[in-house]
Amino acid sequence: MTKHLFIILSILSLSACKEEPVLPGDPNNPPAYSKADLKKLKWIEGNWKSDVGGQGFYQQYAFPTDSTLEILSYQFDGKDTSANTITTLYWSNQHLYMGPNKEWVGVLLTDNALQLSPTRAGWHTINWTYDKEKGTWTAVHKRPDFIRTLKMIRQAPLGELQQK
Repeated sequence: MTKHLFIILSILSLSACKEEPVLPGDPNNPPAYSKADLKKLKWIEGNWKSDVGGQGFYQQYAFPTDSTLEILSYQFDGKDTSANTITTLYWSNQHLYMGPNKEWVGVLLTDNALQLSPTRAGWHTINWTYDKEKGTWTAVHKRPDFIRTLKMIRQAPLGELQQK
């Protein structure tokens, strides 16, 4: 009897340890986050280059405040930058938003992922997933008729690239 009880308890404890997938929240009623939750994205801070060919698509991520992640996107031809844009991910009223008019809202934030849902019809979702072992991350932009996946690789700061 004790042997059977031990086996049953072992099976129950193993199933209790199984990691359940974290599901995103509802964009119409997004999950509440604190400013401190933004620290989960510290892995993205720095300079990145996409795996897209050609001139290359670069991004720099920085936390100018405890409630803001600033994203500078640009192309770099080895000498000059072009097509510069700045996007901001920020905490406001217990939620995470991206874009100057809250075009996206955070519906999932973990230590290695962020999912943003559009607040406007027809726009795409944005998913960032960090691979800690490889030190890379993937951005997936998706809507029913469109999927774009970018693998981001850590890169030297722009100043160092321009000196080469």
